[in-house]
Amino acid sequence: MAFEREPASAGPADELAIAARLAGEFFVRGVEIVARAHGGDLLRGIIFTAIAVANGEAAPVSGGGPRRPVSVMSIAHSIGVPYETTRRYVNMLVADGLCVRDGRRGVLIPESALMRPEMEVAYRETFASINRLASALRRINYAPQ
Repeated sequence: MAFEREPASAGPADELAIAARLAGEFFVRGVEIVARAHGGDLLRGIIFTAIAVANGEAAPVSGGGPRRPVSVMSIAHSIGVPYETTRRYVNMLVADGLCVRDGRRGVLIPESALMRPEMEVAYRETFASINRLASALRRINYAPQ
């Protein structure tokens, strides 16, 4: 998906349709990136990402603030996946060293998991995808009327 250049003569209704298409392309690209970073298992990638976001870090940041553990129940509710399914996936993430338990407080994604090569590739691809989307949206916004 290339976020192609849009015609300069787009009116307001066209702009909304173009923006919706671009957002859809961005979403699908994000799904592809997350799945690929997790060996093709999209749900595993979604649960990993939901935990990282709830922890307060979706990517490694030098000098980042304290991360917050999150309960499996909270993750299940936030992504609309049954608790038992979420629990099984969290157990797989823990077994693979991609997630750790913080006692009864919840689970955390350790920085070592965020620094894995496949995650670094995913960050770069996501950054490029965001930039392509932003550029395409700017072209719509600045198109002469």
